Amino acid sequence: MLGIDLVYLPEFKIKLKSVQLGKIFLEIELAQNKSVESLAGIFAAKEAFFKAVGKKEDWLSIWIEKNPPSPKASADAASFAEVASATKAEKAMADRSEGQGKPHLYSTLIKNNQKAEVSISHSGDYAVAVVIIL
Repeated sequence: MLGIDLVYLPEFKIKLKSVQLGKIFLEIELAQNKSVESLAGIFAAKEAFFKAVGKKEDWLSIWIEKNPPSPKASADAASFAEVASATKAEKAMADRSEGQGKPHLYSTLIKNNQKAEVSISHSGDYAVAVVIIL
């Protein structure tokens, strides 16, 4: 099963102002995704999942988590901090601590023998997500 969704960021920003984030995103999603672009990508992934399964359920029955930084990534960030300016190093460390990495989709709607894969991207005014359920 396959689903895809595209989010137009200017419209998404307007909708975010009139919606309770806790009805769409879990705390872990909000903690790992601080930017509007990232939240739009998570939203697109949830919509893509609904399309893949063929029905729309509770938004909180689906959640996206990102890999924690690997030990190598942390070592790379430390090396980077030694040679970069403090501002760039702080940004690199902040990016890593906000859960940068491959997104993983979890849902109470997935059967035990099924697995979901998700890919999320954003560029310019758009965020896109593709979900495959195997």
